[in-house]
Amino acid sequence: MGRTYFVEEAVGQYLSDLSVKFKPYVTGLLIGQCSLQRDYIIRAARTPPKEEQKEGNTSPSKLDCIDEEWITAHASQVSRMLPGGLLVLGVFIIATPELSKDSQNALRRLIFSIEKSLTKRWLWKPADEDVSDRAALQVCSATKKMVCRTYDVQDPKGSAKPADWKYQSPLSASWLSLGCTVNVNIHIPLLATSANYDLEKNTKNGLNRWSKQIEDSIFLINGEVKDNDTELLEGQKKLRGNTHSSTQIFDVKVLTQLVSTMHISLNTFIRSSVSSFELRYRSCELNQKLELSRSKVEVSSLAEVVLK
Repeated sequence: MGRTYFVEEAVGQYLSDLSVKFKPYVTGLLIGQCSLQRDYIIRAARTPPKEEQKEGNTSPSKLDCIDEEWITAHASQVSRMLPGGLLVLGVFIIATPELSKDSQNALRRLIFSIEKSLTKRWLWKPADEDVSDRAALQVCSATKKMVCRTYDVQDPKGSAKPADWKYQSPLSASWLSLGCTVNVNIHIPLLATSANYDLEKNTKNGLNRWSKQIEDSIFLINGEVKDNDTELLEGQKKLRGNTHSSTQIFDVKVLTQLVSTMHISLNTFIRSSVSSFELRYRSCELNQKLELSRSKVEVSSLAEVVLK
């Protein structure tokens, strides 16, 4: 059984308007939220034209000329702008009947190209229960017929699967909006004596260690540990369709590992009676501070510190 996408009606009107304005084809992104039970599409975003295309409303005449790099860059920018809980769920192509037979191949290329670009910047690895299907929507500009299929981005050799596309309104009017501010102060150690260290690589490694620490953390919501499938407003009466409900504040605390140890060896002259020491990480609500323990150690300017 294929997936079902529940789509905001405004998305259908947006796609219909694009089919009239742009020929012979136009591409864009599908934005929404997915879960094991249901998938939602609440926005569609046309691929912005390049400078040389802004003079007219035409695209290259063949789908083989689609600029994958440009569309992928657009998806990366949109993904960084989206709030938590929303992501790029797929792509669409609105094309004339003459180009319809090539649309699915183009959609497949775009989906895997976009997914590769987005995931290489992730600090967190996808969980086993994460949905890996992405939508490929093909629309005929003449007949307005829509064909929706999905591709499993974890299976590059897999074939397309049929999917249902159902309009619903209002779709997101009753959704809760959750906002938060997180202040992060991360100290990433570098070799002081090495002039050739890769700053980007070291920074990413430090962020990966930090993200792993967050993954292993315990979250308290109003002083309680909640299960992953527990509703945030559990036990409270829901007001369907009420978009003007009062703001509620939740006290959320992130409990990270209190003390972790990283051993360091010194291969140089140290003016101290202690030949080794430990760096202990102490974190409190995402603020990490480095402290020297056991003794104060003076390292000469020629000291070489090797991290194990």
